Amino acid sequence: MDSTRWIKIKELFMTAFDLPEHERAAFLATCDADLRPEVERLLRADIDAGEFINEPAAVDLGLAQEQTVDPYLGQQIDSYKIIKEIGHGGMGTVYLANHADESFDKRVALKLIKRGMDTNAVLKRFVMERRILAQLQHRFIANLLDGGSTSDGLPYFVMEHVEGLPITKFCDSHELSIDERLELFRKVCSAISYAHQNLVVHRDIKPSNIIVTEDGTPKLLDFGIAKLLHPDWSLDTNEATATMFRVLTPEYASPEQMRGAPITTTSDVYSLGVVLYELLCGERPFKLEGRMPEEAAQIIRTEDPAKPSSVVSGRLRGAVAGNTGENPQPKTQNENRSTTFRNPQSAIRNLKGDLDNIILKTLAKEPERRYQSVQELSEDIRRHLAGLPVTATADSFGYRTAKFVKRHRTGVIAGGIVLLILLAATAVTSWQAAVVRRERDRADQRFNQVRKLAHTVLFDYHDGIAELAGSTPIREKMIKDAIEYLDNLANETGGDAELQRELASAYQKVGDVQGNPFTANLGNPGGALESYRKGVAILEALPVSEANMPQSLAALGQGYEKVGDILWARGESADSQANYRKALSIYEDLKTNGELFDSSSLNRVYNRIGQTQEQVGDLVRALQSYQLSLEESQTLAAAEPENIKYRRAVAIAFAKIGDVSYQTHDYKVAATNFQNAFSILRDLSDKEPTNTTLRRTLGLIDARLALTEMKAGNYAEAVEFNRQTIEIQRQIVGADPNNLQIQFDLAATLGNLGECYGLMRLFALGNKSFQEAMEISRHSLSKDPTYSQGREHFANNYLMYAQMLQKSGDAARALENFRNAQEMFELEPLKSKSSDQLAEIYEGIGDTLLALNKNGKNFTDARKMYQLSLDTLTNLQQNGKLNSENIGKLIEVPQKIAKCQPHR
Repeated sequence: MDSTRWIKIKELFMTAFDLPEHERAAFLATCDADLRPEVERLLRADIDAGEFINEPAAVDLGLAQEQTVDPYLGQQIDSYKIIKEIGHGGMGTVYLANHADESFDKRVALKLIKRGMDTNAVLKRFVMERRILAQLQHRFIANLLDGGSTSDGLPYFVMEHVEGLPITKFCDSHELSIDERLELFRKVCSAISYAHQNLVVHRDIKPSNIIVTEDGTPKLLDFGIAKLLHPDWSLDTNEATATMFRVLTPEYASPEQMRGAPITTTSDVYSLGVVLYELLCGERPFKLEGRMPEEAAQIIRTEDPAKPSSVVSGRLRGAVAGNTGENPQPKTQNENRSTTFRNPQSAIRNLKGDLDNIILKTLAKEPERRYQSVQELSEDIRRHLAGLPVTATADSFGYRTAKFVKRHRTGVIAGGIVLLILLAATAVTSWQAAVVRRERDRADQRFNQVRKLAHTVLFDYHDGIAELAGSTPIREKMIKDAIEYLDNLANETGGDAELQRELASAYQKVGDVQGNPFTANLGNPGGALESYRKGVAILEALPVSEANMPQSLAALGQGYEKVGDILWARGESADSQANYRKALSIYEDLKTNGELFDSSSLNRVYNRIGQTQEQVGDLVRALQSYQLSLEESQTLAAAEPENIKYRRAVAIAFAKIGDVSYQTHDYKVAATNFQNAFSILRDLSDKEPTNTTLRRTLGLIDARLALTEMKAGNYAEAVEFNRQTIEIQRQIVGADPNNLQIQFDLAATLGNLGECYGLMRLFALGNKSFQEAMEISRHSLSKDPTYSQGREHFANNYLMYAQMLQKSGDAARALENFRNAQEMFELEPLKSKSSDQLAEIYEGIGDTLLALNKNGKNFTDARKMYQLSLDTLTNLQQNGKLNSENIGKLIEVPQKIAKCQPHR
């Protein structure tokens, strides 16, 4: 026999021999078909020998060294003394060991490669496992404590020793309810999600690798066949064909694992689904014991599992029949698992519906039909536990609602009002029924119905019409009515933490409609701030145990973020940034623990912090924040290329970086970033033409491109970009005249168009654009005088209008508009942010005063204005903020001062 072939057979036999018998068949199924018969022959020889030989058959055949006693038992490896073997697999053995240092006594688990298995490939895999564990620090993952090599060169690593039971046995021995099992399972999900965020796929998730300690803490073990997704870290470049590393547990393996297809995080989702199925049903989705490997693989790839509720229900019926002597059935090892529930009938009711759908979604044959992340799975379980709709429900109500709203917008708005009236009637009935003792059960049922209906209005109907033009007033009505019902319910229940979270979320939504500057709003920022602070107060008042739950922390982070939005819009930059940083701290902690529900939180709050820094003229730090936002959003978009929210976030980050470049007069870089943003948004808007948020954002980028074209001297192109923007904005205004956000946008764009006309000396057209812009700004600011960015656009329009009038020879009207601009720019935060423009205003006033000087009276006033301009420019130069375009002014302005002498 060829020596190379013999070495391969020897390696395969040793691996199979060390596996438990029920796992050998699956391993053999992965072996080379040409080598497998020889390996199977050696295994049969070992079995046939029975008790008549003391060594494995491999010894007689020259495949292994004679060894009946583990040489490491009782030995010391570095500072660890081996006590006993506590587990072994194909590549290594795990020992219970004691730290030999007298300074402390600690039991640990020490994993060591088996002698004979120390091939280069196995050594690399072992080192990789050690490296994976070193980077994973999570409360539900067994920690790596130490590592090294034995005196004869075998690598080892030391982990915390976890004493407990596999998760299935723990749940059964403690007779945990369905909800208690789900809460425990979500902790496991957080560990797997954390591993995925660190680019690690476990690939061998099963109950024996999830040990639960006596206090109910789960610990994830055994990353021996885990895969690193980062291309620079992976050793498995030919993993699909590498027989040695296709060691898996068939009962928990995904269909793609059985096919040898590429493995992603959705494979772990499938394995978690099998574990969840077993936790709640008492058996696995497929009975593979005694099956041939090919048959087992075929079942996993093609057969659909039974609904969990039908499995438990069938077993319960069988147990009842057995007790009455009817249709007795043979028992299996898992057959009585349902009796470990405190209330089996309640367990069946609990499983029906959402839980059936959640579990079956995890077990979908096609990876794309499963949950796309473990976090999504955990969130759906949380929603089920909270009594909320879940995404796994096929053709869900929310999905049908969104589709229906798109087809019948007017009807849905009217129907929403009718539904709210019905809600009110139902709420009154619920209250009356609660008074009557004999109808207590009925009252409880109606209470839950009202809560569910209010939740539906708030989260399904409202979100379904949020992007539709003209929906702002009805959104406010729907949310306010929903809050009234939730308030009444909260007063009745008091301690219901989930209801309090719903109420806080409702206050956030009504605040968005009232006056959030980043959404379509009604121009009531004071009311918005009050609503947001109510939501924050509710969340801060939760008991500590509830307040520290991930969903509570995430909601509190959103509350701080939205308070920051209003303060930013008011120009209160420092307080705004303080709230944003509170939100950032919460989001970062949640991400570290693998519990960040809204993946966009971090990139969004980086962007918000950048805006507060830009507002006070700190462009260096603003650029850093925007770049962090871009990196975060690009990572999300790369993972989910079809996710519109993530791609829009990338576009916004490009636009913000372009804004900073524009303000530092690097117009070429600004144009590149604006064009990147425009390309993304145009594609998204084409796909969703009714989405007003996308269309509005596209218009804003159009306006930015117009500015860069204008700075490049391409006035005709700038005019065209501005006209495109104005057309989009007028359409949105026409459909939703109460939306104050778009009114401010339109005023700013009309001012930009007026400036272009002025540069082209089309003064009549410029005058028309500026007049309309001024009128819209006055009207909008009368509704919301606190909006800082709206005031800034208004002030800029005064300045640009004055400069155009000056150029046209209308010095008197130019002076009037320069004075209006001066009044606004001398107020904070504009004064700090836009000192260069203030210098322009002072110089412009001086110029117009001289132009109007008929009898020499204006020389003194003009000189004062020129001096203010020079002082402002000098201060900018001393602080390193004077841009290249204004350096020449340090010479020009003193020359103008010198000319301000009365004629004699």
